[in-house]
Amino acid sequence: MAETTHTDPAGPEMAGPETAIPEPAPLKKVTRAQATTSGVPAKPAPRAKSAAGRSVAANVAPSPEIVAAPEPPARPANVEIHQGGADSVAGDNVQIVQGGASVVNAGHVAIRQGGIGNARADDITVTLGGVGIARADRVSVEMGGIGLALAREAHLTQGGARTILAQTVHVDQGLIGTAIAGKVTFERPSGVFMLLAGRTEGPVRPVLDWRGALAIGAVFGVLVGLIRRR
Repeated sequence: MAETTHTDPAGPEMAGPETAIPEPAPLKKVTRAQATTSGVPAKPAPRAKSAAGRSVAANVAPSPEIVAAPEPPARPANVEIHQGGADSVAGDNVQIVQGGASVVNAGHVAIRQGGIGNARADDITVTLGGVGIARADRVSVEMGGIGLALAREAHLTQGGARTILAQTVHVDQGLIGTAIAGKVTFERPSGVFMLLAGRTEGPVRPVLDWRGALAIGAVFGVLVGLIRRR
């Protein structure tokens, strides 16, 4: 029997009876795997350029805005109360004529035929009026009255005061319940019930001076001791 030879057009001649030609292996499809970053620190976000040329973080939360507290309203320069009343008054210069106010806080206070419950100022002047509590550097009362005066200088002319605590007190035809001061000057007929002062000038004789106050205090202490024993 004669041998036959098969010639493969794509390859060399191969000898042998009916030799099988191997089929090519199928192509494998390769897919690109997605890499994970588990356990690996993430890369920082890209930084964008600002208008000024500086780099800023892309995902950075904006800082909170700081809101400034509103400034208190400015105190008015001049306040006038004429034949009226007010609860609380503040100003550089407060003038009350035939009126009144509960609380006044000012630089200068002038009262004429009026009254104030509680006044705090650098200078308080009262004419034909009254003040319950006056706190000031200088207090002047003319033909008026005052309950309590706390001042550096206190002047009382033809008026009355229940209690005055000041460095210097000047009284001209006035009546005072209690005066505690470094120096007290009396002119013309004036009177004071209890006087505690480092220096006194003028024709006045208090009902109680510091000696009388001490004596009354001692008597009061004895009475309290006797009452407690009973």
